[in-house]
Amino acid sequence: MSSRLDFLSSFTIETQTIKPGRKAYVVKPEDLRSVFSKMIEVLGDSSFYVSTLIGTDLKDEGKIRLDYYVVILPEEETIVFRTFIPRDNPTIDSIIDLIPGILPGECETHDLLGVVFKGNPFLKRGFFVPSDIVEQGKYPLRKDSGV
Repeated sequence: MSSRLDFLSSFTIETQTIKPGRKAYVVKPEDLRSVFSKMIEVLGDSSFYVSTLIGTDLKDEGKIRLDYYVVILPEEETIVFRTFIPRDNPTIDSIIDLIPGILPGECETHDLLGVVFKGNPFLKRGFFVPSDIVEQGKYPLRKDSGV
């Protein structure tokens, strides 16, 4: 981790290597907003961006994993903030007010997995999912959805 990111150690539960040269910092879901707020404070709001938000249904563990892929500039180093939320109550605070570019990631994850991003006023079903699937109340990326 570059010295500019030393502050992450105070938020990190565990560090994982996703692939050579790419680290994932596991954080508590309630700390995610603080992580991004601190990133803005330390690096500035134009020194990084969230390139991707990936939600994964871990049905057998009763969790949904959220991976926020963040590109640090100018190094173009990609890191991942990883957190887990309960599958039976998939709710986490939105970061849309801090990182407006997260809009499509939060909307897609909501529509496909049912994750509720508290504070995101743009969440709705049918953002990516066809209306017939929405009407059935199914989330296509849930392993038990039958879609």
